[in-house]
Amino acid sequence: MRYVRDVPADDESALQAEREHVVAHLSAVAAADDDPETNADDVRVWVQRHPEDPALLRVVGELDADPDAPYLRDDFDPWAGVDHDLFAEQIAAAEADLEVLRGQA
Repeated sequence: MRYVRDVPADDESALQAEREHVVAHLSAVAAADDDPETNADDVRVWVQRHPEDPALLRVVGELDADPDAPYLRDDFDPWAGVDHDLFAEQIAAAEADLEVLRGQA
């Protein structure tokens, strides 16, 4: 799993807070009890320049685990009922993020 957040490049305290948030979020999503500490040591976090806005930094977190969401049905579709244009916009944004993360943008 990956989780990406953007912060102002000139705000060190916001950067540190986002790093902590990214770790806690990924850790909790992968934990059966939603505990932000359970997988915290396994989360990898790095910071890179925002691809479009030089005033921002991008905090990227990665955890080699799947979300622990036993309350979701196996056939759950998070995009069911979502407007087609909104869906296309979100997929395009996600693909652009992947290109940046892979160093292709």
